[in-house]
Amino acid sequence: MGRIAGWLVLLGLGTLCGSWYSSGVSGTLITGLLASVAAGALCEWLLPAPVSIWGGALVSILATFIPDWLFFLPALAFEAGVGLGTMVPATRSVGMKDLQAKNSGPAWPRLLLALLPAFFWLIPATADLILFRGLPQRYALLALLTSALAQGGGLTCAHLAVAKGRVWQIEDTERYRIRQLHGRISDLDEERAQATRMAHLSERTRIARDIHDNVGHLLTRAIMQTQAGRVVAKSKGDQSTEHVFESVGKTLDQAMTTIRRSVHDLEDEGTDFASQMEDASSEASMGRLKVDLNNGIKTAPAPVCRCLATIVREALTNTVRHSSARSAQVILRDLPAFWQMVVQDDGGIQQSQPDSSANKESRLQRGMGLADMEARARALGGTANSGPNRQGWKVFVSLPKEPWSNQSATDHVENKRVMA
Repeated sequence: MGRIAGWLVLLGLGTLCGSWYSSGVSGTLITGLLASVAAGALCEWLLPAPVSIWGGALVSILATFIPDWLFFLPALAFEAGVGLGTMVPATRSVGMKDLQAKNSGPAWPRLLLALLPAFFWLIPATADLILFRGLPQRYALLALLTSALAQGGGLTCAHLAVAKGRVWQIEDTERYRIRQLHGRISDLDEERAQATRMAHLSERTRIARDIHDNVGHLLTRAIMQTQAGRVVAKSKGDQSTEHVFESVGKTLDQAMTTIRRSVHDLEDEGTDFASQMEDASSEASMGRLKVDLNNGIKTAPAPVCRCLATIVREALTNTVRHSSARSAQVILRDLPAFWQMVVQDDGGIQQSQPDSSANKESRLQRGMGLADMEARARALGGTANSGPNRQGWKVFVSLPKEPWSNQSATDHVENKRVMA
């Protein structure tokens, strides 16, 4: 806006000086004003192409023959300076070597020839300065000096605009880098949180296994020894010893129940649904099947997690063994009242096998796998169906949430107290 305002001020001053010199506004002066406006608009439209300064150069040449147009030379020189200041950085960005390669010749002479029309305003000013005397010569000298200053101002405005554009570009680049860094920091924080969570879950699982493998076995042996002592005391008729063994057996049974609850609680809290599904998908595919896992379930009870993971393994294993599928899709949905899972492959079941006994054995194994999937789903109150679908094989499982939502909070608190 500052550049355009300066150009308009120069046009206004030129019009005032021209009207004063001609003792009124003439048609020639109006024509010169319109020609200068057209040349400036053409320059703004075509920048930074070298052709942009030719409009002002043409008006400057015409001013040699029309004395009233001499007063518009500062505005024309201002636009020429803007063109110079805009074209030179653009030429540098292209590179002198590229310009020389395109033109197959020296670059500097061609560049100077392209920028030469920016100085055509010198022709009418110098001609009037030489040809006229008196007041016209003074106006010509004033127009020459003013035009030189105006061209310097145009160059300054153009350089400021280029510098501002570079500053904006640097700011945009820095903002983009900052956004990238923020995104990377967020990803690292998420990965760290995930790693911490996985470490906690792994530690819970390890503690549950240690309790089950060590303390659980010792308690089981102590219970068996207590029962054996009770039987021996009963066979000898020693009732007091039998009551002691019975009391110790009850205490050990309670301890075993507490240990089992603790192990199950640790195992349930140490179950990560997402990692279970990823492990099941990667292990069952055996690297021969491309599996697309779309997991919409964030968390689920441990029995549900184990059931779905087992069914995923079985379904993908059947796909690898009994079909020619190349890809499979596993979709898990968390609905308000159900957990649903769909396993769909694209290969279908092989219709022919060379050995009939192998065919029977394959069908037998496959039938047992489907029966096992249905049994696991029924054990949790759900359903499992499978069959051909879209030139492939589809396994659909639906498990209700109601059995898990009906568990009272008091039972959970009691289990925690027993654990303590």
